[in-house]
Amino acid sequence: MLVNREEAREEYLTMLDGIVYTDMEQCQACSACLRVCRTKSIMMKEGKSKIIEESCLNCGACLKACSRGAKKYQSGLEAVEELLAKDKSAIILAPSYVIVAQKRYGCSPEQFGTALRKLGFALVYEASFGADVVTKVYLNYLWDFLNTQGREKTHVITSPCPSLMNFMEKHAPSLLDEFAPIMSPMAAQAVLVKQWNQGQVRIVGASPCMAKKSELLDPELGLYDQKLTFEELIQLLDRRGIVPACLEETEFDGIQALYGAGFPISGGLTKALEPFSGELGFNLLSNDYLIIEGEDRSTNFLKQMARHKQGSGGLAGYPLLIDILFCEGCIMGKSLGVEGDYWENKRLITDYTKKRFQKLQENSQECQGYITLVKNTVEVPEFQRWLAIVEELIADNQFTRPWQSREYHRKEPAEEVLRGILELDGKHTREDELNCGACGYETCRERAIAVYNGENEPGGCIVHVKYEAKLSLEENKRLLELDQLKSDFLSTVSHELRTPLTSVLGFSNIIKKKFEDTIVPLVNGDDKKVKRTVQQIADNVEIIISESRRLTNLINDVLDLSKMEAGKVEWQMESISLEEVIARAIAATSSLFEQKGLELKTDMEELPLIQGDKDRLIQTVINLISNAVKFTDQGSITCRARVTGDEITVSVIDTGIGIAAGDLPKVFEKFKQVGDTLTDKPKGTGLGLPICKQIIAQHGGRIWVESEIGQGSTFLFTVPLDKEKGDQLNRLDIDNLVKQMTEQVSSDVRSQSREQKNVLVVDDDANIRMLLRQELEAAGYAVREAGDGIEAIKMINQSKPDLILLDVMMPGISGFDVAAVLKNDPGTMDIPIIIVSIIEDKERGFRIGIDRYFAKPINTDALIKEIGLLIANGASRKKVLVVDEDTSTLKTLVDVLETKGYAVVSARDNEDCLKKAQEEKPDMIIVDTVFSRRHNMVKTIRLEKGLENVLFLFY
Repeated sequence: MLVNREEAREEYLTMLDGIVYTDMEQCQACSACLRVCRTKSIMMKEGKSKIIEESCLNCGACLKACSRGAKKYQSGLEAVEELLAKDKSAIILAPSYVIVAQKRYGCSPEQFGTALRKLGFALVYEASFGADVVTKVYLNYLWDFLNTQGREKTHVITSPCPSLMNFMEKHAPSLLDEFAPIMSPMAAQAVLVKQWNQGQVRIVGASPCMAKKSELLDPELGLYDQKLTFEELIQLLDRRGIVPACLEETEFDGIQALYGAGFPISGGLTKALEPFSGELGFNLLSNDYLIIEGEDRSTNFLKQMARHKQGSGGLAGYPLLIDILFCEGCIMGKSLGVEGDYWENKRLITDYTKKRFQKLQENSQECQGYITLVKNTVEVPEFQRWLAIVEELIADNQFTRPWQSREYHRKEPAEEVLRGILELDGKHTREDELNCGACGYETCRERAIAVYNGENEPGGCIVHVKYEAKLSLEENKRLLELDQLKSDFLSTVSHELRTPLTSVLGFSNIIKKKFEDTIVPLVNGDDKKVKRTVQQIADNVEIIISESRRLTNLINDVLDLSKMEAGKVEWQMESISLEEVIARAIAATSSLFEQKGLELKTDMEELPLIQGDKDRLIQTVINLISNAVKFTDQGSITCRARVTGDEITVSVIDTGIGIAAGDLPKVFEKFKQVGDTLTDKPKGTGLGLPICKQIIAQHGGRIWVESEIGQGSTFLFTVPLDKEKGDQLNRLDIDNLVKQMTEQVSSDVRSQSREQKNVLVVDDDANIRMLLRQELEAAGYAVREAGDGIEAIKMINQSKPDLILLDVMMPGISGFDVAAVLKNDPGTMDIPIIIVSIIEDKERGFRIGIDRYFAKPINTDALIKEIGLLIANGASRKKVLVVDEDTSTLKTLVDVLETKGYAVVSARDNEDCLKKAQEEKPDMIIVDTVFSRRHNMVKTIRLEKGLENVLFLFY
């Protein structure tokens, strides 16, 4: 079959440049690969590292350095297995296979050969004879070169290493004239195997080097059908379950060499040439030769040699023979497949070579100038035929190969351009160029050149990034501190406003009530002037009350947002219906529609339950509807709800003025007012939507807005559907449970003493004490006052009140401390305590044992009702039995109820419940509904003596 040589060469280059690649999903762009790459053939872009194939040597250093396993090489396993199943195949082993045989399998080389035959290879060759042949070719090449060029102009670079071959073609093409155009031993061995078998065999190579794939699979050479690394060969043997150490020994095919067995060691070629060097007129024990190994030494030497040649036009002073390997020799190949140190591996190869020479003394023959080992399976005539083919091939130059320049050229930027790139890395002067190598490049300028050539990104200096990150962190910390100071200031001011606002709102309500109940009936309604004055007074008082409530809402918004951001909000999560949430929000805002003459539309399908805090979600929908009404002068407001996947999407759509595209990102920011605040009066505080955002985020949802100027706005939020088996803790509405308990206990009180009950009001603000006195006396209570905690404790010790109203922030001793003293004294621990304060810390109060917690400004109607319930119940500490099979739920209920001031006992099963009920005689039993029905608990317990009237509360 005819093959187009240009197409073949293009395919070769593609394969050569694609052996090593990056698994992008695994790459973390840590720069480890860049640091070890001698040619910096790594492109760092968009948080990933990519191989620059045109520059890469395929050496595999990056594979060893990458801790994530992101760097990989093209595997030949599947192709080899397919080949073995179809065709007669031969495998050629690089001489370092001896290390794998002994260290991995503990077998002899001959047993390893048997294992490969068991794997399916018809023929198994060592590449060492190819090394002997290459040695002879080098001798001829050197002889011809010396005769034609003379000693002073003879400088020959030799290497069987494919990484070095790639380096020469890509990064030192000016030295290609000095690079001997001779095949590697493995390539030469393949030439022999093809000729010995008349081309009727498929050839697979195996070596410790992944870069060897790029050389041996060159279709222009047409020598190998596939190439494996020793790592892959080990996988193949282990996958088939072949154990070489258990097999018999068999001879290798072809001719077994002597000197070639030592080629994997650095300087292998030089040592093979040494016996013949005298004939050629040079001394390999003098300065006529140089052996170099190692990635740094080899590349640095060749770069320097290339610069010398370009600078002086020649290589005067350089050795006659430069024997060079990119790494530390094939005994330390990156894909050897076994661990080991250099000296150990070298010893294994040296010992094996010595054994070859020992065999030579026992059983060898010379034929056509070659000394070979006699084999049991081959007769002399066969040797003669093989060696004759070798000589023919040498004469026909079949062991030579061309090199061609494939130089990877990095453009050098002008100094001013370079300086600009360096400045982006924080390098403004030469002193700033640390050349620390942290980024993976040797110098800061080398990194800048890479940036100029599109191989890296500007501003990526790790030291500079770290410095910028530190500055950014400090700036962020400062901004957070400022934000916290602002929040603390607003919170403090809001708290301080609550006390006077409580007085304003409270006394206004008292004035309104007494004015309407006492004064208005006495006024002469016939006098128009008096009537108008009465109406003005009533309107003015109503304005005071209305504005006080508006200010209260503003303060509550500020405090609400502060608590949400601090994570101090108590969320009452339960299974709820969003249809009910939306319906209640619409009912609460109905008057707004009437005032502006807007049409309200609803568009809701039947919705499943969700897990949520009902009051907070109602607050959210009210806020969104109120906003829509504020900014809509005509048209309609639509409330829509749809199930979308595993969540519900709620939309509030208006036909209002809309929001400019530039203002959309600011809508959910604190204190932001969209539009022109100089010409448009701000409507609201700018806190409603940030609060909505916090509420929705707590529910695991999203909130956003879609709008255009003049086209109206649509505010949308999502909440996830209720999970069938949610956390039991989230489904328990503790506050509601306590409320039910209080109401049930209260309803069971048959009669309340007609004796006037005494309430002690403890507050350092005289106005608040006066307000509470007036409200309590109007409700029929006797009131005593204390101006601080010390005075309160003295008064309680003199005469116990029926209930205490207690402020928190007071001089000398706080309300929390007063409550703690009283609840730890057997003589006062049963007195009900209600905290009335600007400080909202219910958890701390309930932990101490207080009974109720009210935040200023006070809802006096609710306060009077709670006072009545607590006094009606008598002692505040009721005994409760909690029953639940779930340990977590049981513990939660016990902990919470204890902090609410209840004496709690618990039971986990029916038998334990009955026993505890008989022993403790609780005032109430709280039990799971399903558990109670299963054991007929109500009937069973109420049949017990003393438990006939015990109250049950189900959840």
